[in-house]
Amino acid sequence: MVFLTSLQSIIPIVLLISLGYILKGRGMFHPIFSGNLSRFIMSVALPAGVFVSVLHHLHTSDLWDLRYGMLAVTLTYVIAYIVAFIMMKALKVPRGRRGIFINMVVNDNCLFIGLPVQIALFGQDALPYFLLYYIGNTISVWMVGVFLIELDPLPNDELGFDNSKTDGISNSTVDTETKRKKFKFDLKKLLPPPLLGFFVALIFLFFKIPLAPILHTTLNYLGDMVTPLSLIYIGIVLHDAGLKSMSLNKDSIGGIIGRFVISPIIMFCVILGLQYGAGIVLEPIAIITFVVQSAGPVIAVLPIVANESKSDLPFATGLVMISTILFVVAIPIIMEILTMIGITA
Repeated sequence: MVFLTSLQSIIPIVLLISLGYILKGRGMFHPIFSGNLSRFIMSVALPAGVFVSVLHHLHTSDLWDLRYGMLAVTLTYVIAYIVAFIMMKALKVPRGRRGIFINMVVNDNCLFIGLPVQIALFGQDALPYFLLYYIGNTISVWMVGVFLIELDPLPNDELGFDNSKTDGISNSTVDTETKRKKFKFDLKKLLPPPLLGFFVALIFLFFKIPLAPILHTTLNYLGDMVTPLSLIYIGIVLHDAGLKSMSLNKDSIGGIIGRFVISPIIMFCVILGLQYGAGIVLEPIAIITFVVQSAGPVIAVLPIVANESKSDLPFATGLVMISTILFVVAIPIIMEILTMIGITA
């Protein structure tokens, strides 16, 4: 049942990616289309989607009751970033991939893939805890994760779709002082549009600011575009990169292990630590929700962020594809393990 539910959520995603791949192969998209599409998603559709999602699913009355869950999520993200950084150093991940690698280990596509699976498996009772994870994930992605990718462009901004150009990158190809001189503080990098949409939504929520129905419907339409357009974009980039971008190497294998093994283990250890160290006991539905969400596939907009930041786009695209496919297998395994140790919804 768990496997079939996961499979039903994944198949439409794979089909949309395949659609982008096929249409690109038939010459339907102009070469500059993918770049314009990524900017539209990042600057318009995604902020609208985040804004509407917060207003739809979050209530101020829930926040205090869920404070211990929020503590568990926050601690998990802090520890996960530390572990991901250590893994990155141990694996000697080259420039242009470091920010992507850390995001692979820490952040996941909890809204567009995790939410349907979560509701299908556990029903509406899991929604408040899912939203806690979603809040933590949103802040993590757009305040920390994106910033790390922004700081990690390919050496000399040499972008290409040939992985051979990035596998053997040496830091000696970049003049550190030159990069420092070129770097300029940009507030937009600290407050990207999706995170801005999140904060604006919180203002509307806390001050109970009414939103005109026409505007609400418009933003909802824009938000609904994010998933299909992001997946089509991934298909376009995958065609340009070639299927070889999905090939496994030490960096991608390390990221996969971090995403599907290390991340849920960190979450589970944090929950146990709070229980035995501070006497904070979470409900079983909260534990299952947090652990399952921590093993979701990498964020679908990762290739878009990589493209905007001039990082290793083929590497990011391959990770999205591989993690999305493996998600079907990972969730049933995690659910079975939780059942074996006596944690059920």
